[in-house]
Amino acid sequence: MRKDVDKILEEKGAEAIFLYSESAKEANMYYLTRFLAPDPFIYLKKVGEEPTIVVSQMEYSRAKKESIIKDVRSQMEYNLYEIIKSAPDPKIGNLKFIANVAKKELGVGTKICVPSNFPTMIADALRKEGLTITPMFDIIEKARETKEPDEIREISAVQAAVDNALKKVIDLIANADVDAKGRLVTKIDGKKELLKVGMVKAILGHEFLDNGCAVEEEMIIACGTKGADPHYSGDPEDELMANQPIILDIFPKSILKRYYTDMTRTIVKGKASQEVKKMFETVLEARNASIDAIKAGVQGNAVYDICCNIIEKAGYATTRGGKQITKGFTHGLGHGVGLQVHEGPSLSEFYKFALEEHNVVTVEPGLYDPEIGGVRIE
Repeated sequence: MRKDVDKILEEKGAEAIFLYSESAKEANMYYLTRFLAPDPFIYLKKVGEEPTIVVSQMEYSRAKKESIIKDVRSQMEYNLYEIIKSAPDPKIGNLKFIANVAKKELGVGTKICVPSNFPTMIADALRKEGLTITPMFDIIEKARETKEPDEIREISAVQAAVDNALKKVIDLIANADVDAKGRLVTKIDGKKELLKVGMVKAILGHEFLDNGCAVEEEMIIACGTKGADPHYSGDPEDELMANQPIILDIFPKSILKRYYTDMTRTIVKGKASQEVKKMFETVLEARNASIDAIKAGVQGNAVYDICCNIIEKAGYATTRGGKQITKGFTHGLGHGVGLQVHEGPSLSEFYKFALEEHNVVTVEPGLYDPEIGGVRIE
C-alpha cells in the first residue's frame, strides 16, 4: 500500500526516493500519483514528508485536478526555460533541469533511492551535482503487492468481465459442429466457417471492449500439441479441433482503472482422452490444494511445494530442484496481479517470503506433453 513506502525506504536505508518517467505505461508512477500522462515528469519524496510532482506547464492544471498528490508544481517554477535555452542541446538542458530539481528539493548528502530501471544518463547528471543516489529493487513494487480495498474491487470487476467473455467463447465452442476432418465449424451470418484462433480472439476482444476492458498483450489460445508450449499464443489461422485440449489464457485490463486480471481454462469439444482427463484432474487437484494453502504468513515457495507434491505423486515431472524437462509442470505456480499482469508476490520455488494480507495472486498449475498438448487451470 502507498502508506508503506516510507517504511520500505527506511528498511532499505534510504532517506528519499526520486522517479522520472511517464505514467501511461510506467505502473509505479501511476500507482504513486494516480495521474495518467504520456510524457515523463518528476516524483520525489523524503521519508516522513508529503511527495511532490513536477510536471510540464501543459499538464499542470490537469495534474492539480486529477492527481492524488497535493504538492503539484510546474517545471517553470524551476527555471526550465532558462536552463534549456542556455544549454548546448535541449536534451542536455533537460538533464541539468532534472538534476537541479533533485538537488534543490532533496539536497546533497541525502541518501536517495531510484528504481532499478532509472535512466543512466539522468543518474549521471544527478551524481555530477553531488547527489547520492542508489538504484534499488522493489521499493514501489513492494508497496504495490498489498492492495487497497478499491484496488481489489477493480481487479474483481475485470475478473467479472473475463468470466462473461469466456463463458460466451466456451458456449461457442460447445455448440460448434465438427467436420469430417475433426475441425470445429460455426455459423457466421448463416454461413458455415471454420472456427479459428483469430476469430475467437476477435470475439473476446469485442466482449472486453463492451465491458470497458482491453487486451494489450497477446492472449493465449492454443489447441492440441501447440498447447504444450505454455506461452504459445496461437496463430490467427490455427484451427480449433475436436477431442483435443484447448487452452484459453486471458489477461485483460480495465481501460479506465488500468487494473489487470488473469484467467485460464482448458476445454475439450467432444471426448477427451484418458491421459488428458488424468492431466486435468491432477492440475485441478493441485490448484485447489494450493488455493486452500494460501493465507497470510505462508511462504510463496511453500505453496509451490504443495502443488509440486501433488503433481509428482501423480507421476508427472516438475522443474523443482532445477530439473530440465519438457514434459510435466514446467513453470512457477503463480504471481501477483494488479497494475501489471505479472507483479509480486510470487508462488515459485525461489520466493522465500511470507504472503501478506491483501496480496492478490494467481494460481495456475499446468501439465504439458509435446505429444498431447497442455492443461492449465487458473
